Amino acid sequence: MQKKIIIDTNIYINIFNSGLHKNLHNPFKYIVFLAPPVLHELWMGVKEKQETKHLTAIQNEFVKLKRLIVPTVSTLILIGQACHRLRNLGKLDPVYPKSYNDISIGALARQIGATVITHNTRDFIAIQSAIDFDFEGP
Repeated sequence: MQKKIIIDTNIYINIFNSGLHKNLHNPFKYIVFLAPPVLHELWMGVKEKQETKHLTAIQNEFVKLKRLIVPTVSTLILIGQACHRLRNLGKLDPVYPKSYNDISIGALARQIGATVITHNTRDFIAIQSAIDFDFEGP
């Protein structure tokens, strides 16, 4: 059975810059979805015209395949509730909520039953105290 995955930004950067993580390219093993926060982080890092063309092509392919995740109303509410829980646990600074995108990625993974593939396991462990979702290293 194919596994649904969301690839985190740090993994995409390794793929683009170094050609790493070829195991994630197996179309028979994985169905890859794109979370909007990942797309936004990738756009923030684009510097050159060639990078813009490459990211535009990737984003368009996810849209064409209907694999750009659109959050449901309940997922949007879950993100807010998770932020509240994490703030109360002292794991989220509301002035500088650096983990907001990761919280959103975790909630979107839960929405579609996907596993997040990331190097950022420490932050995702903390987020699991507020949202039940799966993640793993590459």
